[in-house]
Amino acid sequence: MPKPRSVDQLSSEARNLLYACFAEGLTAAETTARLKDTLDVELAERTVGRRKAEWTEAQARRQRGREQLEDLVSASRKGNATASEMLTALAMQQLMNDPDGVMELDPIALQQTSIKAEQVKLQAQSLALKEREIALSESKFALLKAERERALAATSELEKKAQSGQQLTADDIRRIREVYGLA
Repeated sequence: MPKPRSVDQLSSEARNLLYACFAEGLTAAETTARLKDTLDVELAERTVGRRKAEWTEAQARRQRGREQLEDLVSASRKGNATASEMLTALAMQQLMNDPDGVMELDPIALQQTSIKAEQVKLQAQSLALKEREIALSESKFALLKAERERALAATSELEKKAQSGQQLTADDIRRIREVYGLA
């Protein structure tokens, strides 16, 4: 009987089958049997059990990471956190998860990334403010244009009345004052 192989020495096809068995939720014995039947690969059940536990933990870690990222994206969309606060939170979370791994991070690069994120946020806010200013200017212009058109129409009507020899009434005087903003 051949000696069981280590998981690290398996072909990519055998490793893919192993992970597929883990994903299906098969027991170590069932996984070992399927590997033997399908690819004629022998592994010790104990080894498969350890690798399955490692794989399950890695999957759980990935899922927690996805959920954390979804929470951060949701918070940023709601405006509950600034970009630099989110980066700081991610760094703190990484520090708690893997204290040794964070030592490889460059704190200056992290700070620069945080500053750039804040700059992008400020640029977006500035752009939104400029858009509101433009909309306000356009509405003011439209009001002035409408007011000018009303004044021209009223002036034209009063000129026709005066040219025809009719007298101006109190109502006409009121309209003239409205045209010039004196009413």
